[in-house]
Amino acid sequence: MTLFLGYDPGGKGKNGVAAIRVVSDAPEVVAKATVSDAAKALSWLEDYAKTAVALGIDTLLAWSPKGGRACDDALRRKYGGNSIVAQNSLYSSMTLNGAIVARRLGLPVYESHPKLLLRVSGENTIREVYDDAVSTTEADHEGDAIVAAWCAAMGHNRKWAVDLYLDIEDDIELVVPDARYPWFEEV
Repeated sequence: MTLFLGYDPGGKGKNGVAAIRVVSDAPEVVAKATVSDAAKALSWLEDYAKTAVALGIDTLLAWSPKGGRACDDALRRKYGGNSIVAQNSLYSSMTLNGAIVARRLGLPVYESHPKLLLRVSGENTIREVYDDAVSTTEADHEGDAIVAAWCAAMGHNRKWAVDLYLDIEDDIELVVPDARYPWFEEV
């Protein structure tokens, strides 16, 4: 069973990290935590990185010089809602901490959007694992990290064929070379 890591970058004391194994497409949580900052998140993740094959992060791993990304526009058109925020509107802790950890950890990296995925996908197994994690901590950071790790597993194992970076034409700059944005259906 292969290990996947997840990271939900946030502000002070709001950095979720997780290590999961995927058994029959279902996540099995190995460990999870909420840590104080990106340095602590990196240290926590490094403890598991030796046996992990990929990292999922709830952050933008590609940026557009146009101020907005075509993949975000496509998600907004398909699903609506206000959880898909323009890149220029995001707080620095999410974008900077995510990029720093992704680059330093050195694993294949996958962007994720846990809140949107849980709202639109109908994936009950990951929703149950997320709900369990959130109910024990009363915060969503660890749950988002678990979902990010699971999205990395689905992309890395090619269970999801859509890559929102490649399948939607855009002028984007990858923050980490070879980063991907797997999604469960075409948008």
